[in-house]
Amino acid sequence: MRVALLCDIDQAVYHVGDEAIFAASSNQLQARGVEVTPVSRGHKYGPGGEPPTEAIRALEFPWMPEDRQRYLAEIRAVLDGEQKALPADDKVFEVLEQLRGVDGLVIGGGGALNSRFGWLLYERLATALIVAAQGKPVVLTGQSVGPDLSVSDREVLAELLDLCVLVGLRDADSYRIAKQLRPHHPAIFQTIDDAVLLDADWIVPKANRIGVTLGAEAWPFPDDDYLNVMTALIDGLAERTGAEIELIPHMADPDHGGSDQQAHQALADRLSHPVSVSPIELCTSSAQRLASCQWVVTTRFHPVVFGLLAGASVLPVGLNRYGLSRIDGALRNWGWADAVVPFAALWNPETGGASEVLSGLLDEFVAVADSEHEHLESMRAGRLKAAGLWWDRVAAVLAQRDALPEVLDPMDTDSRFSADVLAKIAGFGLTVPARTEPAVAIVMRTRDRAPMLDRAVQDVLAQTSSDWQLVVVNDAGDRGLVDAVVDRYAHDLEGRLSVIHNPVSHGMEAASNLGLANSTSEFVVIHDDDDCWQPCFLQQTETYLRAHPDQQVVTVYTDIVLEHLVGFDYVEYDRFPYWAELHGARLMDFMKINRMVPISVFYRRSVHEKIGMYDEQLPVIGDYEFYLRLLKEFPAGYIDRPLADWRQRPESTGVNGNSMFTQGGAHRDYDLTLRNRYFRDWVNLNGIGLPMFIAKTVEREAEGLAARLSEVDPRFDRLDTELAGEDSRLGQMDARLGEVNAKLDRVLESLDQIHRQLQETDYVVRNAGGFNYAKRKVVAVRDAVVRAAHLSRNEPECR
Repeated sequence: MRVALLCDIDQAVYHVGDEAIFAASSNQLQARGVEVTPVSRGHKYGPGGEPPTEAIRALEFPWMPEDRQRYLAEIRAVLDGEQKALPADDKVFEVLEQLRGVDGLVIGGGGALNSRFGWLLYERLATALIVAAQGKPVVLTGQSVGPDLSVSDREVLAELLDLCVLVGLRDADSYRIAKQLRPHHPAIFQTIDDAVLLDADWIVPKANRIGVTLGAEAWPFPDDDYLNVMTALIDGLAERTGAEIELIPHMADPDHGGSDQQAHQALADRLSHPVSVSPIELCTSSAQRLASCQWVVTTRFHPVVFGLLAGASVLPVGLNRYGLSRIDGALRNWGWADAVVPFAALWNPETGGASEVLSGLLDEFVAVADSEHEHLESMRAGRLKAAGLWWDRVAAVLAQRDALPEVLDPMDTDSRFSADVLAKIAGFGLTVPARTEPAVAIVMRTRDRAPMLDRAVQDVLAQTSSDWQLVVVNDAGDRGLVDAVVDRYAHDLEGRLSVIHNPVSHGMEAASNLGLANSTSEFVVIHDDDDCWQPCFLQQTETYLRAHPDQQVVTVYTDIVLEHLVGFDYVEYDRFPYWAELHGARLMDFMKINRMVPISVFYRRSVHEKIGMYDEQLPVIGDYEFYLRLLKEFPAGYIDRPLADWRQRPESTGVNGNSMFTQGGAHRDYDLTLRNRYFRDWVNLNGIGLPMFIAKTVEREAEGLAARLSEVDPRFDRLDTELAGEDSRLGQMDARLGEVNAKLDRVLESLDQIHRQLQETDYVVRNAGGFNYAKRKVVAVRDAVVRAAHLSRNEPECR
């Protein structure tokens, strides 16, 4: 039996983890009598690596959502018999023929089944569609699913699961998402990462060395802050252990470096302890190098897997929800819960350096190293057995045998860290602090916009701060749509969600007030269902106000994001700053127009005690009215970092549009109503004299300007007439120059032809002892014509 094995191998940037998955999976299949043909990208083959002797071309997809959706639709059409749906030289036809030569498809492990890497998700579905259409089995193994999934990509993933006769997912979060999508699928299992069976020596003696692997991408944190914190962590660990430091890259171009190697060099320049910087190596060599280290510090997934297998003391640092979820799953497979450290817990946004949490964490990490080593050593054999049993089942399913080997149940877990350390890192990443009252209440206003609500809930879950309560106010929209979205994320939202369904719409400001009335917190923010934050928004704004107790409100640098509908999702197509020239929120700047939006404003709940609630009499511009009162009473802080996205859909109508577009008339009318209200209040206190004086003064100045303009207008008219005459003359000159240029081109063409003919006689003339005067004259004439052509076209002469 022969199968195609699809992993992300032979990329331009060598990825140790992806290559390790392929190497281990291929070995396991071959050990069970299954021949393997790799699906290869064919870009590069790693440092000193060789291309496979036989390979199937990878069906690489475009990156942009609209492009990959279109390409998938075209492939479906080809499979339905419409051969002309794609050009004859499209790679899909080559892949179709190559896949006819295998008996099945195994989609190897990794973290590709999400919207973060949507093009890889579509590539896997398309390949599976081809194989399934040929009547052959498809197996999915060792994958992480989500957590970021758009509505469209969720449907793509569900279809992929339907095509698979066996599905193995390497963490509990992924298993839960898959079962939620396809609860009746008969063969979805929670497994362990496929790379654990890589052919490496995990019990090699350990040197007192810290093996460090940092991913190049610092997102969502500032690059400098990322390096500052990791420098403090690694130097602190070296200080406590006396260990040497080795930087071991996980991703890099084998020829040009970059990626991890670039980040490692920047880190090495900051470390105060001696450090060695290793180049990228083939997967087994890289894993073996890490296995020889007593200590492992990493922000990447597979160094965690390799370190656990080797029995090293592993300190994994997760940067974002995607990384935290995957690494947490790897640690739970070894019996540890809440064992990944959120970078956010180690970061002080005010200083850009390490927080006070770091010192205590390192002290405990070093103190428990021996006991953790013993725990991992005792677990290794069982983990390898579980991985082997899984591949027994994969081989049996591919061979369509009736008797299938068992799959071991997921492990029970215990907390890795002490209660003291857990309390310090709770409130960041995936961990939720045990508090009687959350720090932040997030009021999310929605109505009949399920795809946007889905994105907005994921946006909140992606925050680096987890100490919040979410109050969703459904303002007379379809109740079932809202419940379906929040139920999808019930596990992650447990204990932090309230949903209010209004049977009758009372407007946006009433929805805000209702959300505030049904929540308790120190801080408040309004998050409309169509807007988004950067993941650090809550952490940075809360930290700012705690560091500035005299301030009541803070706003942030905000981008306007233009988006349009692609499939079921709204996709960004342009981005630019919102009031880029302003670097603060001052009342004087708000007299003419609103310069803040709810998604960018974070404030203390106590401000409502002084200025009141949102004005429910205003169906639009209620936020503007509130900000005028807010800034009148309190100075606002400002974070000059793009942390909020005000998303706009100029082409959308109805409930999916922005009110500034769909209710433009109402915005103008209520803006005048608001200004008239403030004007009346002022007049009642100060009388009508000053406004009358200002109005008359402005009228006189306007009349004076109009008179001066009437004097200037005739002058412009005369200039326009003169310019029109000049334009006409220039046009005639351009036409004549065009004729001259055309003639020069024809002359040059003739001279070139004569020159070529004379070159053919040049050898005969010179061989007879003469000089080709005719050729020299032609060359001189041609050069003169070329110079004339340059001058006529106002071009520089080439010398």
